[in-house]
Amino acid sequence: MPALDGSRLVFLLVEGMRGRPIDPQKESFVHFVGFTVLILLMIVIAYRDLTRLNLFF
Repeated sequence: MPALDGSRLVFLLVEGMRGRPIDPQKESFVHFVGFTVLILLMIVIAYRDLTRLNLFF
């Protein structure tokens, strides 16, 4: 299951243009990388928010 629905739409568009499906392992890897970047971004933003509240000394 893709982490981001927009990336699935991109894959469908690319498959339509190429006329053949993309390797499921490659698609899975792209979804994994996108999900990892999303989680890291959430951690960074949460950390910055917490440091602005002066909860960490």
